[in-house]
Amino acid sequence: MKRDELVSPEVARALRPWFSGITLGAQAVVHDAPAVLEQPDHATTLTWRAGSADPYEVVIMGPRTRARYYVDRPGRDCLQLRFRPGRAAEVLGFPLRDLADRAVAVADAESESMRTLVRLIADGHVSSAPDSPETRLRSLARALPMALAAQGDRDGLRSRVVAEATARLSGGDGSPREPVSLVARRLNISERHLRTVFVDGVGLTPSQFVRIDRVRLVLARIGQKLPELATDAGYYDQSHMGANFRGVMGATPHAFAVRRWPAVEACSAEAA
Repeated sequence: MKRDELVSPEVARALRPWFSGITLGAQAVVHDAPAVLEQPDHATTLTWRAGSADPYEVVIMGPRTRARYYVDRPGRDCLQLRFRPGRAAEVLGFPLRDLADRAVAVADAESESMRTLVRLIADGHVSSAPDSPETRLRSLARALPMALAAQGDRDGLRSRVVAEATARLSGGDGSPREPVSLVARRLNISERHLRTVFVDGVGLTPSQFVRIDRVRLVLARIGQKLPELATDAGYYDQSHMGANFRGVMGATPHAFAVRRWPAVEACSAEAA
């Protein structure tokens, strides 16, 4: 289910400064998939269990550096909001450097900013019945500006540095991907300082971000001829792409395209 089906244009506009995507349930990467794919992602995600009446039942999902393959278990949809680069640390109120490949419940996060945000959402919850996705997103859109105003602009500059750096390191919009050294020079900071700000704001190093970004581009164009795809994704050659892709996805691009995926595992999110 896509964002346009979940939320009104008004609420979508209100959330757009902070989130790049809103989904309900697993999103198919390829048709006729043999399993549910949790693809690698360099973004942090805010997740609510669909149908929950508790506004506090929210989990912060950090960047994922490896793909995982699950047995399909219907009826476990979650409302997921994917943060724009740099905005997660600003909203959550803590650096993301230890969040990669982790999921943290808001109740366990040492973040006054996040507790304030969820409290504001809960204040607008007047029913004991489960919220619809539209209702939950409307409450979030109303609460976010108030929560951020309370904490000031202490992370605004870092957020802007991360946003510009990720835009220059990403190849998803068709523009040339710039090397890390050039990005640092353009931002008038050292590579060391860029790495520190980047790890705090994204949860990954710049090189990890580029690695995952390239794999996601390959996933989005997996039906393309592999030599052309390697060039488009910014790899030295097809061999370089194959090694990078296999390290993240557990299979070569060809094996993935013909559905020879790694062994699936049972989803343990409910137990966690």
